[in-house]
Amino acid sequence: MTKLDRSRIAVMNIHYQYHPFEKFLDAMERHGIRNVDLWAGYPHFLVPDATYREAAELRRELDRRSLNPICFTPKQGGYPLNIAAEDPVIRQRSLDYLLKCVEIAAELGTPMLQLLPGWGYYGKSPEEARKRACEGLRRVAERAGSLGITAILEHLQIIESNLALTRGDLAAMLREADTQHLKAVVDTCHMAVAGETLTEYFGELGDKLVHVHLNDSDQLPLGEGKLPIGGYIQELEQLGYDGYVSLEICSRLHYIDPDAALAVSLGTLDRLLS
Repeated sequence: MTKLDRSRIAVMNIHYQYHPFEKFLDAMERHGIRNVDLWAGYPHFLVPDATYREAAELRRELDRRSLNPICFTPKQGGYPLNIAAEDPVIRQRSLDYLLKCVEIAAELGTPMLQLLPGWGYYGKSPEEARKRACEGLRRVAERAGSLGITAILEHLQIIESNLALTRGDLAAMLREADTQHLKAVVDTCHMAVAGETLTEYFGELGDKLVHVHLNDSDQLPLGEGKLPIGGYIQELEQLGYDGYVSLEICSRLHYIDPDAALAVSLGTLDRLLS
């Protein structure tokens, strides 16, 4: 059994997006969090306009605060980004964006880069869109691997994508992308919507599953949803998982006072870990 503790917990800044990035960094120091999962979106870090000098400056600021960036998670789930797009202009723009994300991640020194599967038109068979997605994912993952970065793919829900909705879909996309540099991440919220378990994910994906998002239902702060977070922690420990675990809050109601939302999640987590 591998005990989960605060040293392997990372917090994502996505729910601080209506506040200055410095407020998130201050909160990490105040709560004693050392690992951060860097969501890159406006206004915190806008990849298309960002320079590598700005990325280097961000890395120096993280170092100054003794914060460890464990993953680079660029915004990519909505307009105008879609790696599986039928429109070749949008698909190329999305690919160029993600390839720049690889270079930014290298500048920041993050060991992982999170990717999403994109989506195809819901009124059409998803097979051609999935092929386009896998081709793009392969190119991004290969470039990431050449720089010592592991690309990790997350499946979504039907309201976000029609290409990867279950552990089986995720495993199939990894096979089709056919590169050792593309691995998997499981989000417990998406997992629960699919009616699946952590044991099933690790059983199907094995050592290709390298990261975990520990999220409550509807991606609420931990303890405010309906999912058995304590049971997930026990399951991860019994499975011997020894990687990082990211906390992610994507409930817009909680973007108003992100500090309060984070305090709820960390309070719940600390009670469960103890």
